[in-house]
Amino acid sequence: MNEEALQSPAIATLREGDVFEGYYVLREASLHTAVNGRNYIRLAVGDATGLLGGNIWDANPELFQLCAPGTVVKIQAATESYKGRPQLRVARFRPAREGEFDVDSFLPKSKRPIDEMRGELDRFRAAIADPWYGGLLAAFFDDAGLLERFLRAPAAREVHHAWVGGLVEHTLNVARLAADFAAGGAVDRDLLLVGALLHDIGKIEELSMGLTIEYTDRGKLHGHLFIGAGMVGVRSRAIAGFPEEKRDLVQHLVLSHHGRLEYGSPVSPKIPEAFALHHLDNLDAKVETANRLIAAVRDPGKRWTEYSRTMETALYRAGAGAGEAADA
Repeated sequence: MNEEALQSPAIATLREGDVFEGYYVLREASLHTAVNGRNYIRLAVGDATGLLGGNIWDANPELFQLCAPGTVVKIQAATESYKGRPQLRVARFRPAREGEFDVDSFLPKSKRPIDEMRGELDRFRAAIADPWYGGLLAAFFDDAGLLERFLRAPAAREVHHAWVGGLVEHTLNVARLAADFAAGGAVDRDLLLVGALLHDIGKIEELSMGLTIEYTDRGKLHGHLFIGAGMVGVRSRAIAGFPEEKRDLVQHLVLSHHGRLEYGSPVSPKIPEAFALHHLDNLDAKVETANRLIAAVRDPGKRWTEYSRTMETALYRAGAGAGEAADA
């Protein structure tokens, strides 16, 4: 691997006025015509730390033919501000050559060690008292190939926990919340925990990882709720005598955990454990998304994020600008 690849500035560290070159994944590219009649390419590049858009001015259509989203490119660019937001002015651009970059450098990774999370997963499994539910979890997580995919998979393409190990990290967060909630005795603890551990299992088929996280064809056609419920059906039926009602209940948790039909659930929650799982899953996803949006603001004195369509609001950054206010 070319040592130059290791020196590519991280997207998250770029500031207005920076002039740099480096290797990045091309995420988006489109050809446009400016008011002066000249062509320009609007693009977005990313790495493990973020995504940044920009332009290649006075670009010819032949150059645009080299812009293949999902591939690695080498750019020379400057960071500038446009309407208060950072963007790139790309001076030079070419597809990267084989051996010039490190594939693993382009996807963000969980801050928690994978082995640590696997140990926590095993502890949750050991805490299941119901032998049928315990057997169902074994049918999934004693499968070495499936477990390896589960431990590496992201939980989303870009909304929350969108990194290597994000799926198991999110799953464990929900399981932890579920165990605490179930301690009050309002729900069947084993059922809720099994639902927490399997609610997003379909994402190992819905999403794929290469240089970027993308939806698979099956993921686009079916979605992870349908895929996950099918996986529960297949693996539970391979267990001799597995009770039909328990299968139905676990599948219901998987299918209803988005809570409402307009949010992607084919059925709404119809048992207490399903209501609990929906809200606990949503809680972890929303808090992580909020933290990520706040952390992504580059100006340390900026008190509010931009409006987020996912969160349906702008978010307040507590403590931002406090030093400036105190000095005033």
